[in-house]
Amino acid sequence: MNKQYYQIQRYNDTHKAYEYVEELIQSEYKVYELVHKRGHIVPYHAHAHQEVIVVLEGKMRMIIEEDLVDLEEGDRIIIEPFAIHLAAFPEAYSQCRFLLCFPKKMGV
Repeated sequence: MNKQYYQIQRYNDTHKAYEYVEELIQSEYKVYELVHKRGHIVPYHAHAHQEVIVVLEGKMRMIIEEDLVDLEEGDRIIIEPFAIHLAAFPEAYSQCRFLLCFPKKMGV
């Protein structure tokens, strides 16, 4: 049986992505805005809670468990608890601005 480690939602415009983030904030999520430049790598890690990423501009690449996932402006990904993942910002991409969202009750 395959476990679903993540879910992707692709929005046609970033306005819908912002509406989704507003819903997260109202449902007790802490939201951080980050910018990573090309060439940056966030090493493999996992969390005991759900993680949500919303790409506001640029592109990023993730490896989640064994899946290679490319994300671009307007994409939202929900990563399930304990899923091992990394984020990369390949040289071919410009910088990436994104929102990183965690449940407040997890003490983040």
